[in-house]
Amino acid sequence: MRHDVRNLLAPAMMALDRLSAHADPNVRAEAERGIAAIEAAVRRLKARV
Repeated sequence: MRHDVRNLLAPAMMALDRLSAHADPNVRAEAERGIAAIEAAVRRLKARV
């Protein structure tokens, strides 16, 4: 299941990664927040194994 969820989150992570290089600092900040949320979700999934 963890692998399936990570695969579902991969496109979002790639989009957020691109947005983290945006010229607008507000967009960059929100992208970083999204990245942190996805990384936290993946850590929680790993902890459940």
